[in-house]
Amino acid sequence: MRIPFTFRHWALVIGHWSFALCVFAQTPADEPKPAKLRFLFLNETPGSYSLKIGADYRPISSAPYAISPPVTLQPKGRLEIFQIAPLPDPVTGKKEWIKVANITPPAGIVSALVVVSPIPPAPNSTDAPTCDVTFFDTDARAFPAGGIRVINLGRAQLGAQFDKAPPLVLQPGETRIVSPTPDAKNRTVARIAVHEGENWRLLSNKIVLLRPDQRMTGVFVYSPSGLLHTYTKEELAEFGKPVPGHFWLTYTDTP
Repeated sequence: MRIPFTFRHWALVIGHWSFALCVFAQTPADEPKPAKLRFLFLNETPGSYSLKIGADYRPISSAPYAISPPVTLQPKGRLEIFQIAPLPDPVTGKKEWIKVANITPPAGIVSALVVVSPIPPAPNSTDAPTCDVTFFDTDARAFPAGGIRVINLGRAQLGAQFDKAPPLVLQPGETRIVSPTPDAKNRTVARIAVHEGENWRLLSNKIVLLRPDQRMTGVFVYSPSGLLHTYTKEELAEFGKPVPGHFWLTYTDTP
């Protein structure tokens, strides 16, 4: 039986679209979107940090205890993080790259603060040092504009008060998101204190500018060296080495 021309024509058209739909169905429609990550390295060794991509090193953070600018990348698989050695190699005369951590972003991550903390090996252990990696989700659904996130990564209780709201007390490892009420000029008074012995010591008492479309992150950290890497030789010669202590690090962004 001969098929009419019109029927054959439509069969070809339908077949073409069916094939196209099959190809489309086999193509990943939901490619992971680029993630916006900030990095914080709680390490006592000075030197900048970079992400290794192939044979290249992409700078991501200038120094330990410094919250990096946002880094946009495709969160596919494992990321290798390296730090530049503080002193040149005695043989080559060049500063070598030292591997710090392997980082695997969680599936579906949109934005986050990534905190990398070294875990020292056990006494008499020959194992290489490892790192603890924590992702603090900064997606607008979890952390909306107008809020302040307080993160206690220190070794003592953290006290925080914003304007005349009741003060907050956060234990080590605790995180809280608060919604202050800025004045007409978008100003909020932020007071940060650390509990030492039986007393509280004020670390910061500043006016924070926070527009309605912005949010602020504050991280309470402890440095065993007192941020030694931030001092010049002249400062160390005049004032001596700093003592261990807690510090308050902040950044403001727009979700």
